[in-house]
Amino acid sequence: MRTIKAKQIIQKVSDLAKEANFIFPEPFTNLIDNAILKEDTPIAKQALSAILANIRLAKNLPLPICQDTGMVEVFVEIGNKVQIDLSPFSNLEDVISEGIAIAYKKYYLRASVVDPLTRKNTGNNAPAIVHTRLVSGDPVTSGDRVTLRDTVALRLMVKGFGSENMGRVINLSPGAEPEEIIRFVVKCVEEAGSRPCPPVFIGCGIGGTMEKASLLAKEALLCPEEVVQPNQDKTLRSLEKEILRRVNRLGIGPAGLGGKTTGLAVKVKKFPTHIAGLPVAVNICCWALRVSSGKI
Repeated sequence: MRTIKAKQIIQKVSDLAKEANFIFPEPFTNLIDNAILKEDTPIAKQALSAILANIRLAKNLPLPICQDTGMVEVFVEIGNKVQIDLSPFSNLEDVISEGIAIAYKKYYLRASVVDPLTRKNTGNNAPAIVHTRLVSGDPVTSGDRVTLRDTVALRLMVKGFGSENMGRVINLSPGAEPEEIIRFVVKCVEEAGSRPCPPVFIGCGIGGTMEKASLLAKEALLCPEEVVQPNQDKTLRSLEKEILRRVNRLGIGPAGLGGKTTGLAVKVKKFPTHIAGLPVAVNICCWALRVSSGKI
């Protein structure tokens, strides 16, 4: 049994928060490069080129990729041969939130987290939203990635609320056809318009309960390499392709200025659900899809 101390988790979370806010994943940069080649109008090309310039400046100066440094969601996978020494904290959520607080103060990132009713700022962008799983050495549901028994794996998503506010959940009829799912997702993007800073990434969760569907929609966009690759599930791959095709026919375009590129990628995940329901969740992310991952 390997022991991992709270200070190790705090340091790793802090490092990953910095990485997510300053360094844009290369697979996503490549999608934007390719989008420029496909655009016909000068204003769309100019908007996408400005995004690429922003990405380079953020890394080199360094400065945050976006001024809205978001609310942080952390997905934790704990190997079953790991013992976590939480002292002096009382729970894992507090440990992770301490890492976020340290990073946001150290790197002068905007504190955006407030009490939901009084709107008083917490002052350090904490607490984080934390999701945990206990895993063994078996492959987990993220491509061919394997979580070892004696490690803690962390994946961060920094979510600005220009796009988070555009997320939606619906409970469709259990007999709903795939076409109804497609129309719902496309309608969400159409109604969002320019507000989530397009071109957007779209995560879609199907099944489970309404909160499970929402979680799937978030998990769908955590791994850049998986987001840009065709889904291994043939049915989901077909859904992703058709959703992206229709989204890009909307003509909203980069920054809402018109063009062929309203969406950069769509990723769908599913989970078994009840015979009487079909929850569907849509997670819209701005072009600045900020994620990072690491292990201890």
